[in-house]
Amino acid sequence: MGKLDGKTALIAGGTGGVGEGIVRAFLNEGASVVVPSRSGDRLQQLDEQLKGSATERLIPVVGDMSDIEPAEQLRQQIFDKVGQIDAVVASLNGRWNEVIPLVKTSLEDWRRMIDSNLTAHFIAAKTFLPVLKPGSSYTLIGGGAALKATPNYGLVCIPAAAEVMLTQVLVEEMKGSRVRINEVILNSYILTRERDGEGHPEWITADEVGQYMAWLASDEARIVSGTIIQLNEHSELTNHQV
Repeated sequence: MGKLDGKTALIAGGTGGVGEGIVRAFLNEGASVVVPSRSGDRLQQLDEQLKGSATERLIPVVGDMSDIEPAEQLRQQIFDKVGQIDAVVASLNGRWNEVIPLVKTSLEDWRRMIDSNLTAHFIAAKTFLPVLKPGSSYTLIGGGAALKATPNYGLVCIPAAAEVMLTQVLVEEMKGSRVRINEVILNSYILTRERDGEGHPEWITADEVGQYMAWLASDEARIVSGTIIQLNEHSELTNHQV
């Protein structure tokens, strides 16, 4: 018996490095897992990477969440396939590897990072939170840059900090809905497939993140709601009941 037997989950960003670990964990815990992507090739690649997991319960959907109208069309596609969703995990972020002061940052880069790291979460929440039934869960994933101002990494810190406030506002506005909204901030570097063979022993793996997310979406975590949770290292995962 898995923690999520009989449940259906949507993993937004499920084709990414962290997303792969989340999808695998949800499948292994018995859930049917919907993964949307604009790229059919990336969905096919995810299916191949998940061999050994219960991929007969993987539900790939080609669709776009970059704007409200296509996101609503995607939602209809998903509900036509599965009928309802019991859990959503929003693992949405854009990469930024430049070291540059804010005052030297281009407006184009600013808009791109705000869109990929903040607006994407707004669109996902606006699209899926209103249709979740009582008892469902909605989890946003954020980064530790939200909590510390780091010189020359403003395009990472600012959207991440705004995501925390986005979560807190959603929690306040959705009180009474009985939908559990939480944000998990990953303070550790995450060991993904792309970083295989690298890293420090205390780094959290994508699969460990997935196991925590699966627990948080399960009935075992039904009292956890309205929280900003920080995961720093392996000991944090143990402390949070994975």
